[in-house]
Amino acid sequence: MRPHVAAVYAFARGADDIADEPGRAPEERLTLLDQWQRHLRETPRDDVFEALADTRARFNLPIELFDDLLSAFRQDVTQTRYDTWAELLDYCRRSANPIGRLVLRLAGRDDAAADRWSDAVCSALQLTNFWQDLAIDWQRGRLYLPAELWRPYQASAEDLDHGVMSEPWRSGLTEAAHRTRQLFIDGRPVCDTVSGRLRYELRATWLGGVRVLDEVERVGFNVFADRPKLTSSDALVIGWKALITWPATPRSITRF
Repeated sequence: MRPHVAAVYAFARGADDIADEPGRAPEERLTLLDQWQRHLRETPRDDVFEALADTRARFNLPIELFDDLLSAFRQDVTQTRYDTWAELLDYCRRSANPIGRLVLRLAGRDDAAADRWSDAVCSALQLTNFWQDLAIDWQRGRLYLPAELWRPYQASAEDLDHGVMSEPWRSGLTEAAHRTRQLFIDGRPVCDTVSGRLRYELRATWLGGVRVLDEVERVGFNVFADRPKLTSSDALVIGWKALITWPATPRSITRF
């Protein structure tokens, strides 16, 4: 399974680099992403696309999931702000959720319930990364926190320009973190829809995402001063919980 996961990752990583690496104009990025999409169907003599073509054929992977990923990468080039939570979730539906569905299919799972749980976890992981990297994204001209969550508190862009996590921004992020945590809870059953090593890897991924969200909340969302990240101690705790003490109820481990 690992070579096939690597083939999917190489495709997504290459497209993400086109969308995000510095040094290219937006028009060039969009042109290259269009070319990337054509290669999905034409399979040029290229290691990335030859490996992906083999994986797609072996597992009958829907090409639409790869198209969704590319549409999200294009959106990264053209859109830097979001008005509503629904709009942001639609971006996650295309930028994060296809990866989870592809991994499930590589593991032999193709059913609506597993997809729904996977979508919730993948969106939660993507959102957690947004709150963790808010300072980095702001410096790059992007803000993923939807306006409907910060505008009611009259949050000011000047605060972020000065690296200040003011109370209005903290209030909006608190609501965002609450919604993100609920997605983790909703999607938790996906961790046990597969068997073998992947089951424990999904548990560890879930636990790691929740841990990062905990840390973002612990620092009061002040990611300008302290960007939370997992430590070696966290890794030990996550490994123990994934292997030994994975509980029957999600609410008992929504916080470490």
